[in-house]
Amino acid sequence: MGYIRDQVVVLKKMSIREWDRQYFLYGKEHGLLLAVARGAMKISAKQASQLEPFSFADVMIAKGRAYDHLAVAVRGKQSKRFFSVSAYAVAGAFSDLCLKLLKPGVADERIFKLWVELSGISSQIKAEISPLRAQLLFSAVSLRLLDLLGYGPFFKSCAMCGEAQGPTEVFYAPERNAVVCLDCRGEVSEALIRVPAHAMNLLQFLRSASLADVLRITAKVDLIETVVVMTREICKHAPLDREPHGFQSISKLVADS
Repeated sequence: MGYIRDQVVVLKKMSIREWDRQYFLYGKEHGLLLAVARGAMKISAKQASQLEPFSFADVMIAKGRAYDHLAVAVRGKQSKRFFSVSAYAVAGAFSDLCLKLLKPGVADERIFKLWVELSGISSQIKAEISPLRAQLLFSAVSLRLLDLLGYGPFFKSCAMCGEAQGPTEVFYAPERNAVVCLDCRGEVSEALIRVPAHAMNLLQFLRSASLADVLRITAKVDLIETVVVMTREICKHAPLDREPHGFQSISKLVADS
């Protein structure tokens, strides 16, 4: 029987059979992992507390024929405590998006580091942030994930003429997942979405800035709303069977908290 050792973030847990749990993990070296912890629902289970969603752990997984078994789990140093509904709402929505886009056997350490960054900044949210700012944070991590997986939009130049696009108004072409300049918009038959210059700048900022800087952004409400709407459109280019629930669930959870 072979073993896998890795540092992981817990994306999800679910009950199976009477006392067992199945864990969905993302490993720094092995990517998406699924493992069953026998007896994890028993009061005497020692590892259950080490594997709460959005926590980190050093694990050893035994490879099996039907399914892999979680042999050892020790709480990782990256684990942080969350204090707000906002933090849990964003992390939960991002976990759901990851599980819909990530495939076993494909690892990217940058995705693991993105989770470390999200966990760190989420633990610093001591008071509830506004639903719109929570959606902005979710938009930022979603855009960065899409970029890492190759589903991110192309904003550097016009999809038609190839001219570089600076801080100016453009049009987003959903079918191309790219932008079209003002001069070329008449040549495109598909429906286009107008993107003001400030919204384009903010979208580009979300794709490269630290999450700490994202939370510090000061912008008009309508500008942030435009960027959130644009991120929802960009997510449609990814191979998803439905829109990520975060754009709705985050707003509802935070507003009701």
